[in-house]
Amino acid sequence: MRSLPFRQRGVGFAGWLILILVFGGLLTIATKLLPHYMDHRTASNLLDKLSTEDGVAIKNKAEISKIVSNRMKLNNIRDFDLEDRLAVNRTKNGAQLVLNYQVRVSVIGNLDAIASFSKEVELRD
Repeated sequence: MRSLPFRQRGVGFAGWLILILVFGGLLTIATKLLPHYMDHRTASNLLDKLSTEDGVAIKNKAEISKIVSNRMKLNNIRDFDLEDRLAVNRTKNGAQLVLNYQVRVSVIGNLDAIASFSKEVELRD
């Protein structure tokens, strides 16, 4: 018979517990933040497509906000306050759309995760 090794190799119970807690915490944060990143990507693509359309730069802020709001609803982005998050700045060549906002997500108890998003698009005449 062989004798048992003096030291056991591999991860023990405490090591597995720490690994599960770390990866579980990261998975929790990812599942709470991922929808916001996906919404921002959709909104960013929406603004990029809007910049290629003719005649959008000459419209006023209310009309541009209405267009963006309707397209966001069409892409299933709900509960998005455009008044505070979308700025329309007039430039020499047309207009500039600036989408700038933060999302705060409660992770556990009083621990929050904050994600900042920003997108700028030039609208040409």
